Amino acid sequence: MIPASVKQIILDKSLLVLSFFIASALIFAITIFVYTGNYADENNSLKTQISSISDQAETVMALKKTVDAKEKKIKSGKSRGAVSALERILDKLGLKAAAIKPLDKKKVNNFMEEKADLEIENTDLNSIVNLLYKIENSPVPMKITTAAVKTSFEDPEKFTLKMSVSLLSK
Repeated sequence: MIPASVKQIILDKSLLVLSFFIASALIFAITIFVYTGNYADENNSLKTQISSISDQAETVMALKKTVDAKEKKIKSGKSRGAVSALERILDKLGLKAAAIKPLDKKKVNNFMEEKADLEIENTDLNSIVNLLYKIENSPVPMKITTAAVKTSFEDPEKFTLKMSVSLLSK
């Protein structure tokens, strides 16, 4: 027979061990709950960052496509200079230049910029618009730096166009 005091000690020890396990399980459950909440917040933050990055990636891809098109246009341009490019455009439109003067060449970043002055006299407004369109959409990269249109005194339907054009090349 086991004395009552020994039974009490065994009961107390088993209650103590049981309460220790319950307390440990409770602490473990609370810790898991806290960490799970932190991971959920971090997961939401990362999802927001991913959507922002994907939006920026679309913008970068569009910019890359534009840059590639411009570089292809620069590489495909087989013009000897701004003057010859302008002469080809004028020939296609059937216009005669009163003067085409080459100006300076300068290096801008990795590109060469060659400028030329163009003067056309006694032309109509439609021809000027066509010329501006052809320059803007030419196979070689050209940029209109200055342009001035004046009417003639003899015929108000005729105009004089003076412009400076830059040709970009590698």
